[in-house]
Amino acid sequence: MSTAFIYPGQGAQAVGMGSDFFDSPLAAQANDICGFDLVGIMKEGPEDQLQLTSICQPALFLHSALVLEALGENTPSAQWHLGLSLGEYSALYGSGAMSFEAVMKALVVRGRAMQEACEASEGGMVSVLGLEDEKVEAVCDEARGDDVLQAANYNSPGQIVVSGSKAALERSLPLFKEAGARRAMPLKVAGAFHSPLMAPAAEALKVALAEVSIGSECANVISNVTAAPHDPSTVVEGLVDQITAPVRWSQSISNLVEKEGVSSFCEWGTGRILSGLVKRISRDVTLSAAGSKEEISACGCVATS
Repeated sequence: MSTAFIYPGQGAQAVGMGSDFFDSPLAAQANDICGFDLVGIMKEGPEDQLQLTSICQPALFLHSALVLEALGENTPSAQWHLGLSLGEYSALYGSGAMSFEAVMKALVVRGRAMQEACEASEGGMVSVLGLEDEKVEAVCDEARGDDVLQAANYNSPGQIVVSGSKAALERSLPLFKEAGARRAMPLKVAGAFHSPLMAPAAEALKVALAEVSIGSECANVISNVTAAPHDPSTVVEGLVDQITAPVRWSQSISNLVEKEGVSSFCEWGTGRILSGLVKRISRDVTLSAAGSKEEISACGCVATS
């Protein structure tokens, strides 16, 4: 049986996340790297601060890293690692390809740069339910005009998020309904993530990653952009491209199940959003998740000593 570890992305954050583990030195190190009380915001809020892109990205990574640390020698064996958007950095850490410090520094830059890109552009996202990938892409082509509009998250079959300029999104809503969508709903997000409107953030991240060491273990991490294992020679390029390119989560899970024989997925960190998506993609896999000490103790895939 082959196992993959999965790591949550933006949207999973919640006040209280990671509270069981804040006595770890990693928590203090995270505060030092961020330059503000990240742990305090995670523990007590306020909610509106935790929702900021610049804060929730390092917060979600820290929670996943704390869970992995708490698992320690009881950590199950995993052949593959993958995460949704910022979760790809958690996956690189979990695989051993990047250090805690390197990931935290990268996410501080990434989160702030994406926040600034959101504030500098008029963009948003729409969740589309009940349409095939090709029909969603065709509507984007029709509604785009001279603006920006593209698929941003292929979450699961029939669940795709599109991203782009507000004008193009408004034009797309009736077109999605005409195409047969069960629902097309604007999301409460800061901006047009995973679209060309995030290009300034991609440039900032490129500079931040220029001198970062990423080990060959990245070959065990699935790229959001290609839905295939990272090539160590192009991993930085892939992480930069990910800022403006679609996240191919559905394709990534399908490839692991169908081509690599993965039958078990363990979600480490906040919530169980990814576990729900995986179940919609492949019904025959085993799922487990943990984000607290109690959940670790109850997790069926964790060997207890």
